[in-house]
Amino acid sequence: MTTSVTPGSTAVAMESTTSIASTTPTTIVAVTTTAGSVAKTSFTLSSPDMVAGGAMPVAFTCDGQSQSPSLSWTRGPTGTVGYAIAMHHIPGPGDTHWYWVVYNIPSTTTKVAAGGPAPGTVGTNSVNNQLAYAPPCSKGPGLKTYTYTAYALSATPSFTAGTKVSRDVLLAAISNTTLASSSLDVTYDRS
Repeated sequence: MTTSVTPGSTAVAMESTTSIASTTPTTIVAVTTTAGSVAKTSFTLSSPDMVAGGAMPVAFTCDGQSQSPSLSWTRGPTGTVGYAIAMHHIPGPGDTHWYWVVYNIPSTTTKVAAGGPAPGTVGTNSVNNQLAYAPPCSKGPGLKTYTYTAYALSATPSFTAGTKVSRDVLLAAISNTTLASSSLDVTYDRS
């Protein structure tokens, strides 16, 4: 990986990527220069309930208890003022379903308990448009991949009153304030 930065600037570079068959979560490394020095911070999302590239336990689907999983992440890079989480699935080209959106997570929070209350503000899901976690409940046969992503943010996202915060709305709001992100891909098969 090669990244060019000038003193006093910030660059975000991809250190490792995840393919569907991978067992390593995606990690984005934030590289910040201050007076010519370079500091590197690895930001990683993980779960005690699931492994990257492994199967999602039934408890977190509509076939089980329909609860959100435990997630934890390392502290974000310098300048992190909060976090956001999103969970999505891409069933086909040009189509994305999202199941969980949480933002305004305090910078002191680095984990979410399984089935527990969200540590921030909950956005909509595409299953029933409710402000809640929607468990995967795919109707089609075959293995599906679901992606959990944590974002370390340099500013709190703001929305006008009455905005329904979907995954796309959140991603647009944090596009210029994401210092680092990390994803965890897991699979589920209802057949």
